[in-house]
Amino acid sequence: MAKQNGFGTFGGVFTPCTLTILGLIMFLRFGQVVGHSGVLFALIIVLSSKAITTLTSLSLSAIATNTRVKGSATY
Repeated sequence: MAKQNGFGTFGGVFTPCTLTILGLIMFLRFGQVVGHSGVLFALIIVLSSKAITTLTSLSLSAIATNTRVKGSATY
């Protein structure tokens, strides 16, 4: 049985992308969102943001794990 190297799709790509997006972008302004829109609308905004974040993270993980990077290009 071959040993798999790396973290894989979920642990190596999906989780870090999700944590970065949620931690830095969405929740830094949470108090301001609640102050401007109220608690009910803030929860609706957070749930819709979470749905968008999940879709973005799934797309990024699919690109990162299914795309082959060729070595002939200049970086």
